[in-house]
Amino acid sequence: MGRRLTLIFVMAVCFVQSVRGQDETVLPAPFDGGVSFTQQIHPLLSSRCLECHGAQVKMGNYSILDRASLIAGGDTGAAVVPGDSANSRLVRLTAGLEPGLIMPMSGAPLSDEEIGLLRAWIDQGAPWDEGVTFDDAPTLGIGPRRPALAMKDESSLLINPIDILLGDYYQNHKVDYREVVDDRRYIRRVYLDLLGLLPPAETVEAFVKNGAEEKRSTLIDDILSDRKAYAQHWLTFWNDLLRNEYRGTGFIDGGREQITEWLLQSLEENKPYNQFVAELIDPVTGSRGFLKGIVWRGVVNASQTPEMQAAQNVAQVFMGTNLKCASCHDSFINQWKLSDSYGLAAVFTEKRLELVRCDSPTGKFADVHFLYPELGSIDAAASVDERREQLAQIMTNDENGRLTRTIVNRIWARFMGRGLVEPVDDMDAAPWHQDALDWLASDLADHGYDLQRVMKTILTSRAYQLPAVDYDANNPNYVFRGPLVRRMSAEQFVDALASLTGHDPLPPDFFFSSDGRGQGGQAPDEDVHRALRYSSTRIESGSVEIDVDISGASVLQLVSVDNFDGRLPVQVDWVNARLIGPEGELPLAELNWSKAIAANAAPPVVGKNSESFEIHIRTHSHSSLTYTAPPGYLRFKARAAVVEWPVVDEFKRYQMQFFVLGDEMPLRSALVIADPLQKALGRPNREQVATHRGSLTTTLQALEISNGDTLATMLRHGARQWNNGSGPQIIDRLFAQALGRKPTEPERALATQIIDGDEREQSLQDLLWVVAMLPEFQLIY
Repeated sequence: MGRRLTLIFVMAVCFVQSVRGQDETVLPAPFDGGVSFTQQIHPLLSSRCLECHGAQVKMGNYSILDRASLIAGGDTGAAVVPGDSANSRLVRLTAGLEPGLIMPMSGAPLSDEEIGLLRAWIDQGAPWDEGVTFDDAPTLGIGPRRPALAMKDESSLLINPIDILLGDYYQNHKVDYREVVDDRRYIRRVYLDLLGLLPPAETVEAFVKNGAEEKRSTLIDDILSDRKAYAQHWLTFWNDLLRNEYRGTGFIDGGREQITEWLLQSLEENKPYNQFVAELIDPVTGSRGFLKGIVWRGVVNASQTPEMQAAQNVAQVFMGTNLKCASCHDSFINQWKLSDSYGLAAVFTEKRLELVRCDSPTGKFADVHFLYPELGSIDAAASVDERREQLAQIMTNDENGRLTRTIVNRIWARFMGRGLVEPVDDMDAAPWHQDALDWLASDLADHGYDLQRVMKTILTSRAYQLPAVDYDANNPNYVFRGPLVRRMSAEQFVDALASLTGHDPLPPDFFFSSDGRGQGGQAPDEDVHRALRYSSTRIESGSVEIDVDISGASVLQLVSVDNFDGRLPVQVDWVNARLIGPEGELPLAELNWSKAIAANAAPPVVGKNSESFEIHIRTHSHSSLTYTAPPGYLRFKARAAVVEWPVVDEFKRYQMQFFVLGDEMPLRSALVIADPLQKALGRPNREQVATHRGSLTTTLQALEISNGDTLATMLRHGARQWNNGSGPQIIDRLFAQALGRKPTEPERALATQIIDGDEREQSLQDLLWVVAMLPEFQLIY
């Protein structure tokens, strides 16, 4: 089976190569001028040839590690004829003149300019600087490297470290770095990138009027200080990477766990990245779900066992290394072997792992080891807990420059639309600017692994502030000229709509739980669903203690969810419920209740507490308590116990959820289960690591935003919210809130025409839809 797959792959590659090369009939002319091996040829060979012809991978038995090897060639004979580039097989292969072949096999072909440089160098005798080899190339992406920064010239525009490093790049590629985006575009860009939210209209106006020289740097500090909004936005980024979801495959039988609470807390604290990684690899309370992965039901491929998932995910997320091919057989896209994947997977299991190639056992067993042994060894005789601890220490060692390079590259790609290394999961590929990548990575390690510092450095650079440019996917020679125009993510788009319409993104299955059950049911009332934080505990037997921070909350909601989405009657006691504040404890007598709540039963009336707590019972698929919290209280404490459970023992699971609610921000879309709109806009199901979301519009997306019920519901709610004031006032406020500017006169005239008429709310709904469909609203420029 393995040979067959390999043969199919090779045939497909050859077919693609023949198509790519068949129109190349003329050899590009040699470059007219002197050529530097160190400055021009070495980087070219390193970035385009070394991956397949280096120290570990020698396709065709050909290596370019030194001059003699490069000239000698491999299985097909000599590759270079010094002084005669036209008859050098290396040149003919890169130009596509050999039947059915073009090199490199992966990635874009060499440009005419690059082939011209290669020809000129060979024609000049293929000179090779003394002492220069590619021997260190395989470990270039592991150890840290700290490029020196030139002295800042305060009269220059290039004073940010990134711009200093890119100075020569700007000049060599004729990048105009003098003009940056105006204040309105800049504040919208950074708000969406850092918080995932539109900037408030009054904040935009104050920023535009601010004449301070350092106001952009100050703005970044102010935005990053909103730790809650920051955490809820970056939750999406990490949910995608860490496969953290609220329900789906694996949850029904306890074969998967959330890490949401740990993740939100870590982001709010801006936890040092090395500690963040260590707590995922050597789990603490709340972070175990990442390594646990997904326990698939039924028979699965050997490459998808929990320990193999752990190895694949750790390598991909934190080291930018793809082990998926090497989990089935020796990879033919990179240097990793089957034994490497199994060696890392063996860290996470007590049992001896037999290597299974293409689902066929080999009779060989894995040696426990990390992918890069130069960073440290793992004791095979140690327990799993000890091995995970050793791996965490190796991964977060200051000598692991690959860890820091991988995360700063992901952040750069998030802000710029494309990484310094692309694709972001192939950190063995050459970056378009090695010094920028290495400096950002070393600066992260040198300053306490502070990710927000990296973000501020990037966002205050001129590189980030340049006008956004379109990405030409057909041009194989990428040149950085500014951030790429990006579409809002699904979560950003829905949150932006929520801010316009006042309607939070609550689908019918609003509530999420730590074991993925109980998502059915009705959303809470619109005036109370402002989530600050939540607590979720599963009751399997006996009782559980509830102890939740409620400081700053205005509304609390206690939700009970059975394992069958509310289809069965359950009796639960909430005992000794009380609020804790500076003055002591306040008991809530009306919360000491015991009710049998059946699905779809009429809500029983509990009454009104004399201490001004408003209490409700909500049913359908959930039973819940909702009440208004008095000011000044800090914690809520109670005890919950299942009293009656009319099902067999093996299904005795009960979910208690406690939502702490407040009025200062809408519930963020990242915290709820994906509705049809978010799914259509590309929010993944997170059964695989997702490091990139597509930016091309699909037919499904077009249908959903034109006819979908989710968007229509939000717009109907928004029309009611906006139906106050005169037409010109509404139009001005809407444009300021949605786009951060006043409408142009043609826009004002068209908007006035839309809302004039008898059906005011319907007209306002139409206007909201028109504004939401504007590229200026949906895109990050």
